[in-house]
Amino acid sequence: RLVCTFSALLLVIPLNTFAQERMSLDAFLNKVREQNLDLKAESAKSEAAQANAVGLAIPPPMAGVNQMREDTGNTANGFEISQNIPFPTKLTSDSSARKNAAKSQGEMRLARASEVLARAKLLYFSLWTNQERLGLLRDKKQVLENHIKLARSSARSDSFAGIHLLKTESDRDLVGNDILSAEQNVRERQTEIAVFINADPNAFRVLAEEPPISFVPKIDSVTTSHQVRASTLSLESFKSRESEARSSWFPDINLRYKEMGSTSMFSGYKEVMVGVTLPFVFFWEPNSAVNKASAERSQAEYELEKQKREIEAERVVLISKAETLKKQLETLTNKLIPRAEKRMKLVHNLAPRDMETLQDHRETMEAFPELKMKRLEIRMEYEQVISSLEKYLSQKGSDHE
Repeated sequence: RLVCTFSALLLVIPLNTFAQERMSLDAFLNKVREQNLDLKAESAKSEAAQANAVGLAIPPPMAGVNQMREDTGNTANGFEISQNIPFPTKLTSDSSARKNAAKSQGEMRLARASEVLARAKLLYFSLWTNQERLGLLRDKKQVLENHIKLARSSARSDSFAGIHLLKTESDRDLVGNDILSAEQNVRERQTEIAVFINADPNAFRVLAEEPPISFVPKIDSVTTSHQVRASTLSLESFKSRESEARSSWFPDINLRYKEMGSTSMFSGYKEVMVGVTLPFVFFWEPNSAVNKASAERSQAEYELEKQKREIEAERVVLISKAETLKKQLETLTNKLIPRAEKRMKLVHNLAPRDMETLQDHRETMEAFPELKMKRLEIRMEYEQVISSLEKYLSQKGSDHE
């Protein structure tokens, strides 16, 4: 019961109960770059890959100490050193594969950064949109409150006006419920933002400032995206692994040097051995390794080509959609909303005389906040499209016009 009571209280606590601060979009994105845990994890992965790319993968030498004891009690001491040296093309191919894998991980880090920043920007827009929608819903409720006052005078003598009044009162109460939902949405977006920048969601509340409208990013070629670069470098790594697998047919060299001291019965000696492996004896093992590496390289080639096609198709659709949405925004901002505001000002000074003018009064007064909410919806949809495009941008690109 206590938990239920606490949850119910959270729903009715005003937004200004918590300490809130305004934060610009640029300030928020800077915090994301500094504090986001996904970016920190990707940096750690990149550092690990860079560390793994250092040096040649030569097995370490082995050193041993020998002791020979005779039945007479005499002993002889010696030592042994051995070294395995892989065939040179195995070493160079392995080194190339690790370096390309490290470069690929570096590009993946940048790709992840582009995706995280695009998602962060969209989250900020979502908070601002919900804040604005909350304000517009309150405006709409006030419009209905004012209209109810006008309708009550007509409802005394007109039954249809009484019906109109009851419907308007119900609509006002429904808007009240929408306001409660909008307040909850704002709190949820604030919590998501706190988590996104690794801040305490219980103590951190931020209010968004109106961000500038994003521009449609220019992506001249899909090959410039970090995602495609990462896949291209990953393919190069698989090619090097295939070359390494083909080198598994070549023998490795084994070197060994052994030295023993003398005893009363045996003279000391030194032994040098040079040996080679014979991989063709068990021919199915290197053959299997080559086939596996070739299949993995082919898979990487197909996936890269598929990725290019998908990104290019997505880019074409998104750019077209962004341009369409931007035209709709311009129509709402420059034509529909100014006209609605002008009608609202004209109707505001007129007293309804009958049922028809009473209905016109309500529709005209409601049109202004409703058109503004429509603009918010289209603006959010537009920013979603821009976010989908910006994840393919280089980190050197700007965030907005």
